[in-house]
Amino acid sequence: MKRYNKLPSKGRPQLPADERKSIVVPVKYSPDKYQILLDKANLAGLNRSEYIRLSSLNCKIIERLKPKDVRAIRDLQGIAENINRIAKFCASILKKGSTNQNFVQMFSDMSECRNFILSLIQIYRNTPDSV
Repeated sequence: MKRYNKLPSKGRPQLPADERKSIVVPVKYSPDKYQILLDKANLAGLNRSEYIRLSSLNCKIIERLKPKDVRAIRDLQGIAENINRIAKFCASILKKGSTNQNFVQMFSDMSECRNFILSLIQIYRNTPDSV
């Protein structure tokens, strides 16, 4: 007499050990940001897990600034602001009709210094379009 398997296995077959995803990383979201995540996943045509996995592996991370760098940026911004005020003062003197060559030279030097300091701030931030 032939035997039949009365309880066949259900579901898909197990993946090989090297293809299984066994590490779970919990992530917390606020309700608003979770909805944004779901909308982006739906727009990409992926499920939630695939979207999080792909975005975490393929995204570009910008390193946080160190406290020393933040202080340097604040100092540079203060210097740039001071130079800007001095340059505006020189410009107001020049508008009143003074043609003194020293004021013209000082104004152009101030503008160069300000641009140099702004370029230093961009380098510190490591983002060229931030200023």
